[in-house]
Amino acid sequence: MTKTISIEGMHCQHCVAAVNEALQAVPGVTIVSVSLENNNAVVEGASLDDAALKAAVEDTGFDVIAVK
Repeated sequence: MTKTISIEGMHCQHCVAAVNEALQAVPGVTIVSVSLENNNAVVEGASLDDAALKAAVEDTGFDVIAVK
């Protein structure tokens, strides 16, 4: 299963690292790719919960626009 999370508020590689770390901690996540240029994160894994992904990103201080 692959999910794309649209994120607002990332400005630098430190932001990318924070989002990457937060998403890797979500149960079921196996691969995370965060893009500063595209303002999104692509997450792969099994039984991914949209609410958990959104909460992980928002807990780092960024806004989630959509999870698709």
